[in-house]
Amino acid sequence: MKHKTHIVVIDPIPFNGGSKVATANVLRQLDHEEVRISVLTADKQAWGNANFTKMSFFEFGFLENKEQGIAYFLRHLVIAFYLLLLRLRFGKIDITVGASGPGVDLAMYMVKPFLKQNIIQFIHGPVATSRTIARCLNHADQVYYLHSTLGSIHKTLRVLGPVEQDLPAHFCLFENGLCDEDWPTQCQIHSPVIFWAASLLKWKGLDLLLEALKGIDTLLRPQTHICYIKPHSTQLAITDAPVSLNKVKWYESPAHIDKLRASANIFISSSKNEPFGLSILEAMAAGMCVLIPADDAYWDHILEDNINCIKYQPDNAQDLQQKILMLNKNMPTVIKMGQAAAQLALHYRASVQYQDIKKNIEMLCRCAPDSTLVNG
Repeated sequence: MKHKTHIVVIDPIPFNGGSKVATANVLRQLDHEEVRISVLTADKQAWGNANFTKMSFFEFGFLENKEQGIAYFLRHLVIAFYLLLLRLRFGKIDITVGASGPGVDLAMYMVKPFLKQNIIQFIHGPVATSRTIARCLNHADQVYYLHSTLGSIHKTLRVLGPVEQDLPAHFCLFENGLCDEDWPTQCQIHSPVIFWAASLLKWKGLDLLLEALKGIDTLLRPQTHICYIKPHSTQLAITDAPVSLNKVKWYESPAHIDKLRASANIFISSSKNEPFGLSILEAMAAGMCVLIPADDAYWDHILEDNINCIKYQPDNAQDLQQKILMLNKNMPTVIKMGQAAAQLALHYRASVQYQDIKKNIEMLCRCAPDSTLVNG
């Protein structure tokens, strides 16, 4: 008989994204002889490749997308009820993991007085300013945040009173990484092909790329693969897709995205102030020439223009267009930038990037002596 710590991930967002991939990559570092992982999710397909137990939940249509007021709290009370059902179905919950941010993962804080579980919160994007979110951050046992979210965290915590420059000890900075077993296939280096991959949320900037491509003569326009995720149940603005454009092929949530990426060699990021940009890292690992905005976001600080990437002026379709045309007739530059980016990507292996998180979670696991008893 073997004790296994039961970790439950809460995921109320009904479409896939980098935060889910990153959270899954973190949890895959754990010893699955010591832990078992369940996911309470609004989108089972987003966790399809993860070897976790998955349980979906039903949301009332009139509560979907509610982000404030009584309806917001009622929505998360419903999700909290499903967490309690998961407890009855799959056994004692030792640790809950929030895959997005406290405003989205509120239900796991609601059940803490009843389940007495430890809480791990990941913050993959800016947090809203509210007393509720500030209290959640203070009540979590471990909080892992991207550097780009630091300003919003400080602002939120100040709602409850003065805050030291240094965050409390349970806050830890982290950077994302890629698992060796999922390392992207190396891209082709024969002819220029553009690759874009993100959701259709407006801030991902697909409109900017389309404007740039439309301004290029069809004969000069590179072949382009656009892989998109269509968000459901969101109040955020989204881009209409697909649209008819010569030499542009569209793929909605493709299962063979690695193959599509490998068939291209120029990755374009059009996002506005991307908190991290896991798709950029994947493109780098594939040896692609990454074309990013000089927008003071994470990769703008890490990558150097004309050394391991090409940069364009943010929100400037004309400048993006010029950079595309330059790369389209200069494969040696595409190859050179891609090779340099691939070398840098080697420093972003999940086994290294998530090493401290793994140790901290294992420490929490050791503090859960009444973990689920499993035959072994």
